[in-house]
Amino acid sequence: MNQYDKFLRFITDTVAGGIAAVLVGLMFVIINVEIVCRYIFNTSTLFADEYCGYFFAIAVYAGLSAGLRQEKLIKIDLPGRWSVFVKKPFVRMLISLAAVILNSILLYSVWLTFSTSLLFKSRSIQASRTLLAYPQGAVVLAIGILCLVSLWMFLQSAWRCLHTDKGSQA
Repeated sequence: MNQYDKFLRFITDTVAGGIAAVLVGLMFVIINVEIVCRYIFNTSTLFADEYCGYFFAIAVYAGLSAGLRQEKLIKIDLPGRWSVFVKKPFVRMLISLAAVILNSILLYSVWLTFSTSLLFKSRSIQASRTLLAYPQGAVVLAIGILCLVSLWMFLQSAWRCLHTDKGSQA
């Protein structure tokens, strides 16, 4: 299991985290160029909204996969007896399973959008005339990494749940 965790750490922290950082930097540059073009030159780049939208989606899902793997997502502490219940291994496993299911549904729906764009060779109506399958494929890849991470987190929580149950029975 350790080699899979190292591989996933490399994919999420190095690759996905690096891609998210680069895309946020590109969004910063594109938006500032758009501002300069609009207010100084009284024109527009015509593609800032389109590309920044795709860059944002990719960066969010890539960053979310890194945050999920590192267990750094926002958590809500429940008071009293609920906190003990939520921390139980079986409940953590169910929460991880719900994440796998929801991320898989998201991946499937984005995949359908991507495959339809690819089938019909859909292009952007913006000035760039970008083949929509390119940025949508990158979003599919980012969500695919998120699904892989959530599946791995589920497998780890299931392992802990089984290991804890055996330890409590002995």
